[in-house]
Amino acid sequence: MLRRFRPILIACVACTMVQATVRAADKPPAAARVEARVNGTVLTPETRRPVEFAAVTLKRADDTVVVSAITDQRGRFTLEKIPAGDYAVVYGRVGGVGRTTAVFQINAARTQIDLGRLELADEPLQLKKFEVTAKQSAQLNAIDRKIYNVGRDIHSVTGTASDLLQNVPSVDVDLDGNVSLRGSDNVLILINGRTSTLMGQSRAEVLQQLPANSIEKIEVITNPSAKYKPDGTAGIINLVLKQRHDAGLSGTVSFNVGNNRRYNSSLALNFRPGPVNFFASYGVRQDDRYRAASDLRTITDPVTGVVTRAEKRTVEVSRPISHLGRLGLDYAPDAADQFGLSANYNDRRHTRRATDQNRVGGAAGILASDYDRVRYAPDFEPSTEVAGTYQHNFADEGHELKVELKSSDTKEDETNHYTNTYRTPVQAPTFDNVLVSNLERSHEASVDYARPLGGEAKLESGYDLTRESRDSDFTNAYFDSVTGAWVEDLAKSNRFILDRTIHAFYATYARTFGSVGVQAGVRPEITTTSSQLVTTGQTIPNDYARVYPSLHLTYHFAEAQEWQLNYSHRIHRPGTEDLNPFPEYLDPFTLRAGNPHLRPEDIHSIETGYSYHQDDTSFTATGYYRYTYHRFTDLTTNLGNGILLNTRENLAVNRASGLELTANAELGGHVTLNFSSNTFFNTIDASNLGYSSSRSDGSLLAKVGLTWRLTPATQLQLNTKYATARLTPQGEQRPMFVANAGLRHDLWQKQAALVLTVSDLFNSLKNENIVNTPLLHEDIVLRRSSRIIYLGITYNFGQPGKKSKDDALKFDNSL
Repeated sequence: MLRRFRPILIACVACTMVQATVRAADKPPAAARVEARVNGTVLTPETRRPVEFAAVTLKRADDTVVVSAITDQRGRFTLEKIPAGDYAVVYGRVGGVGRTTAVFQINAARTQIDLGRLELADEPLQLKKFEVTAKQSAQLNAIDRKIYNVGRDIHSVTGTASDLLQNVPSVDVDLDGNVSLRGSDNVLILINGRTSTLMGQSRAEVLQQLPANSIEKIEVITNPSAKYKPDGTAGIINLVLKQRHDAGLSGTVSFNVGNNRRYNSSLALNFRPGPVNFFASYGVRQDDRYRAASDLRTITDPVTGVVTRAEKRTVEVSRPISHLGRLGLDYAPDAADQFGLSANYNDRRHTRRATDQNRVGGAAGILASDYDRVRYAPDFEPSTEVAGTYQHNFADEGHELKVELKSSDTKEDETNHYTNTYRTPVQAPTFDNVLVSNLERSHEASVDYARPLGGEAKLESGYDLTRESRDSDFTNAYFDSVTGAWVEDLAKSNRFILDRTIHAFYATYARTFGSVGVQAGVRPEITTTSSQLVTTGQTIPNDYARVYPSLHLTYHFAEAQEWQLNYSHRIHRPGTEDLNPFPEYLDPFTLRAGNPHLRPEDIHSIETGYSYHQDDTSFTATGYYRYTYHRFTDLTTNLGNGILLNTRENLAVNRASGLELTANAELGGHVTLNFSSNTFFNTIDASNLGYSSSRSDGSLLAKVGLTWRLTPATQLQLNTKYATARLTPQGEQRPMFVANAGLRHDLWQKQAALVLTVSDLFNSLKNENIVNTPLLHEDIVLRRSSRIIYLGITYNFGQPGKKSKDDALKFDNSL
């Protein structure tokens, strides 16, 4: 496998080095170049309220315009990469009379200019109608993250968050909605930079229901700084939700209908009469899911050598419906202080109806058992989250204090009713129930402080307290045909409680030295964990302390080019399902159990990358290496009679490395091409689990997107994804290919849009996993309903009429 990709890797690295060398040769010496930053805050003189959307222009002494910007909701602006010279800033409302600052000088000794608070009085405006046309970059790079503007994905109108993630480089989403990054499914997913109850244990379901049109951009942070929680082997995916701060009333409404009676609709409102900003949103999504799965097993008895063949074929249908609401307000009495209050509510419910056909026999093909197991399972999962925030902005730009308190509650009630109908051997039907009740509570308090230290330096520090409690209760019962009563099966019933408290402190220091940027940080944490096996009365503690350092280096060696090198230490903490030792009976032949002695994974991650961005063309190449000890792995054990137990164990060592490439280019002014690939190499050492040697393999995940602007108002989009086979500890995950298409037509100067999307054009989407050991061979295939089609409309209203971005098409590729 390594030989297969070696020519590609050599060519990519060689091209990158040649391009960097040529462009570096054309640039002037670093000592002669100055890249300064100018910032300030625009306020009203009487009320000291920030002025949002004020135009700010930097001009030379000869009145030549250098760069322009607009102020944010706090009245702030920042102008970057300013060369040496004499300048003045002109600022004012669009259509109003501008004001000009005094002339100031930028040189090698003065690279950080803070203009402080600039006063701008209220004045009536008479605006003529005009239109500004601009395109957002598909990808932006910061010192510690890559930012993807998803508005150019057409599926952002009709689809879900899962559909958007499908098109993000190095991110993969399987048929069950599980997200992986660079080959690892242990990813911390944040919403607006913070943890959320929505991204808990049921996050796969939530991502398949979260409206894509509520997301503005997706940030991928593969080596987060010490400011962020260290959870997540592969790093962090941050979903940044859209927030409007227009004066007056504004909003967006959308409605989409799909095949098989699917539909979704959302409404987002924002009202800002003055210093108080009110916002609310509501979305409903009705889905239709058809799942077909096969599980073929060949099991060899280690003592007798007898071969047993077991076959299970499943057909499942469900119509999940979800309601997602958000309500809140921000209050800014002046430019120095801002208060916030918000509440989220998510309600998901559906009823699964499934039939498992189970057949067990010997190598000669003689059936020993043949029966159907019919499942009827209503599921209800509400969750709530409330948060309060306070931010104080000191006089100097970037000097601020933030405090946040947050509490969340998630409850799941699932009632599984089973009916077993037997053909071989013939016997009367049997009935059993499994009642599942999960309650998850979380409380978090955080304090964050940031202060510029003059010049190009900045210090950030903070404290975070997190308390989590997860209570899982399983009650199994069977129907006694003799007594005519339901009897609790004590051998299969259990209750497990996990309590965890984390105290975390962090400090980061960032500074630029000309073209070089440095950010270093450290995050000490103390974690106390208690696993309560309520059924047996046993308590298992698992306390530990860690220090998580991080380091990020950047070097701008040309105007459009950058090199990065970074390192972080991360952790993967075991969850409830990982630790709960009581077996869950998925069916009579499949058990799942956790491991209360499972240790946290520790990950050391280092990566280096090169990026080039010029006009409508960009290219990045990133090489990375992860060294993981105590990595979690799924282990399948034969219990005899065709019964398998799936549990969790710690591997000795896992080494993963890869090369990530992304490229974006505009061809001929009408076609935009996006390409990304992740070539991933994995070495698994499972010697502590009884395997004599390590296993190594390579895999490739490649994505190609094409957007063709047929007319100024109409665009066609095609996205494809291909993944080669991927190594697992006991086998492999087979290759997968999927293609999606979409068409968008803008109406009324982009105030509205009609969108048509088709997911899985060729009906090729499936997951196949192979387990291959000396005593067990298992082939699991999961497919979903064929092509999913949506037709929708979205409409933006309010003042001022903001032009929508090149909204992207979103596709449904969840299984």
